[in-house]
Amino acid sequence: MNKLKRGIAGLFIFLSACSQAAMARDISVVHSGNWPPYAGRDLPEQGLAIDLVTTALKRAGYSPQVRMASLTQILEGSKTGVYDVFATPWYTMDRDQYLDFSQPYLESSIRFIKRKDSPFEYSRFDDLEGLTIGVIENYAYDEDFNRSTAIKKVGAGTLIENLRKLIGKEIDLSLDDELVLRYTINTSLPYSVATLEILAKPLVVRGVNIGVSRKNPDHAKIVAGFNEAIADMKEDGTYDSIVQKHKAYIDRPASP
Repeated sequence: MNKLKRGIAGLFIFLSACSQAAMARDISVVHSGNWPPYAGRDLPEQGLAIDLVTTALKRAGYSPQVRMASLTQILEGSKTGVYDVFATPWYTMDRDQYLDFSQPYLESSIRFIKRKDSPFEYSRFDDLEGLTIGVIENYAYDEDFNRSTAIKKVGAGTLIENLRKLIGKEIDLSLDDELVLRYTINTSLPYSVATLEILAKPLVVRGVNIGVSRKNPDHAKIVAGFNEAIADMKEDGTYDSIVQKHKAYIDRPASP
């Protein structure tokens, strides 16, 4: 009799799981595919941010369909409702007009990087005056930094280009998100690990959110479900497990 009861209970659990899977609603999730280690075509689970986002959306009852597009396409598609969820936007007042933002699920610390033989230390914005800093063109670091005319900013197309200029003493500093810096150095410039130093004080810390198209009639419900799922993931250890999984390759230098 006990075996029969256990069998029936197991069947109900199986049917319930199948029912929940069948009820999961498809939802399109888009990212640029070129912000490693947060998002990248060839990264495990397409990157740290995408892993967190898709896991949370699944917990909230959705079936995320992940695709990649250029930033211009993503923003235009979000305005028209072509895409439901932009996985990795920074908040701006302009974007808030057409994207419903979640609470931040990650923090992005924008930090300066220098050569270890440089005595420079960053403690306040005025410390940057007179320095030559390598930047990526059209990158939204920080409004005060971007507007400043007291800082000599030299544009480049990629972070690697700036890091090579830094190693070659063509610039005094560069800057980017801390995890992006660590990942890029370890994977693309491992010989420079002992040469470069990421400074402790960030220029700015920004939250990474999801942005749900306001054209989706359920945008508020999607945001609320995502926020709740992230909170639950932090409570039960799933969040930390995902972060540690990605940090394992972010912090592992490639063979020179």
